[in-house]
Amino acid sequence: MKKIFIAVDTTDPKRVKKIIAQSQSNKIKIGYKFGLEFMNSKKGRQFISKLRNKIIFIDLKLNDTVNTMLSAVRALKDLKINYLTVHISSGLDALKAVKKVSKCKIVGVSTLTSLNNKDLKAIGYNRSVKNLVAHQARLATRARLDALVCSPYEVNLVRKIFKKEII
Repeated sequence: MKKIFIAVDTTDPKRVKKIIAQSQSNKIKIGYKFGLEFMNSKKGRQFISKLRNKIIFIDLKLNDTVNTMLSAVRALKDLKINYLTVHISSGLDALKAVKKVSKCKIVGVSTLTSLNNKDLKAIGYNRSVKNLVAHQARLATRARLDALVCSPYEVNLVRKIFKKEII
């Protein structure tokens, strides 16, 4: 059965309840993606803790030292989440460590879609977006990540390298 994720881009739990109620379906698996704004909102974490029988995707894009990332993952263990995002740019050691301690699927985030070749050069990368994303897909494979997020423009390239779920 195919699966889609609905981006729940709000901080209002009432709005989230409405989104969930309006998106129920027997024809497709539906997951709900909660980002930084919801998880950092006053009632966000509490709301997530009460959700049952839903595919929960927490999009935090963790990118820090190994120890800090491990602490963040452990801090989420009380929540019944299915997917958690980490930046592939956090490095192979951090990716492997997070994968090892997490019970949910770890999703690697490649180069942000808001960045172009000029932006990459400005922050110190000597590769094009395309080449960097290919490199990151190989790194995600080495780290045995469960899934990878990339731009729709990069799916064909990533699919040749990364053989698991692409979001």
